[in-house]
Amino acid sequence: MFTECVRLFASLCGLVLSILLIERLIRIVEVVADTENGALVAVSIIVNLIPHYLQLAIPAALFLAMIISIDRLSRSGELVTMLSAGLSLKHLSRPFFILAGIAAIASLIISGFLQPLGRYSYRQTVHGIQTQSFEAAFQEGRFVQIDDYTVWTEHREFGGGKLGSTFILETPPDGRERYISAPSGALLESEQGTVGLILENGRGATLLPPDRRDGTESPSVSFDRIRWPIEPETASFRARGNDERELTVLELGDVSAFPRVEQTAASALLHDQLSRAFLILILPVLAFPPGVNLGRRPRAGGIVLGVIALLIVQKALEYGLQTASTGAIPAWAGSWPVLVVTLCAGGYAFSRVAGESILKPDRAPSARNDDLAFTASGQDA
Repeated sequence: MFTECVRLFASLCGLVLSILLIERLIRIVEVVADTENGALVAVSIIVNLIPHYLQLAIPAALFLAMIISIDRLSRSGELVTMLSAGLSLKHLSRPFFILAGIAAIASLIISGFLQPLGRYSYRQTVHGIQTQSFEAAFQEGRFVQIDDYTVWTEHREFGGGKLGSTFILETPPDGRERYISAPSGALLESEQGTVGLILENGRGATLLPPDRRDGTESPSVSFDRIRWPIEPETASFRARGNDERELTVLELGDVSAFPRVEQTAASALLHDQLSRAFLILILPVLAFPPGVNLGRRPRAGGIVLGVIALLIVQKALEYGLQTASTGAIPAWAGSWPVLVVTLCAGGYAFSRVAGESILKPDRAPSARNDDLAFTASGQDA
């Protein structure tokens, strides 16, 4: 039973992980389209994203693997045979609890260590791509879109950074339009690897959206020499700890070393990670009631009902995390009450299934056919 469940779990985990990554592939292709060694960069991004999606895939895949394993035993009659031999459902659930314990430890390691480090590495990789894209945006005689900027240059010196006439249009989300143009410029790289743009003898202006214009023309500004962007980001990426999702489970308890992180949000995330590991521990309790199927006409909705129940629990945990992160409720109140309710409901359903005698006496046993005196619940003698 343990081996069969592990095989199903591995297959379903790979399937769920593949489906989740496919959704992100389009975005990854857009990010690495204009970079050198795009294939290697894409592989690096996918590797950094695997811990995040694996954390989502583990509980769903394990839960489905348990239900399917139990359902197969029920439909093939093996479960009835085991129960007839004197085994109880509590005894048969031991392999699933062992597997759930291993998966819970793995999930806590992934969410508490690999996921925050992978998220930081992913953001660092994207930052490096954007830095490279800034220089790659200046292509001779072509309009190139990069984030909120449209860049055009008439001429670029081969193998160098000197530019001819250059035009840059910025369209921020607030509806305004800013432009800078100059007859000449140059791309300069600092010692840290930062790429900056120097424009000379140019002019610029800001245009308001039509509904905010008062009929007067927007004044233009002339300049002799200007660096664009005026305050470019440094090539070395920032230190880890921009938000609580970049912190390991050991760092979430005290965020004094990370000034940008609020302790309220960090505590909420800490309780969320611990509660999700505990949820994996109790998955066998939730999986047995929809999986056990001893009737003559097997039920077909057990897997569907189980998936819906798990989805409701996951969404409740997400809502609790969001609410606790804002400080509206205590950090523990966003996760653990959901787990307590889930455990009580699952434990009650499991006790009903495991406590009831599957083999009930159909009539008083006789000396002539003691072996036929008992029959499976819901089936004829």
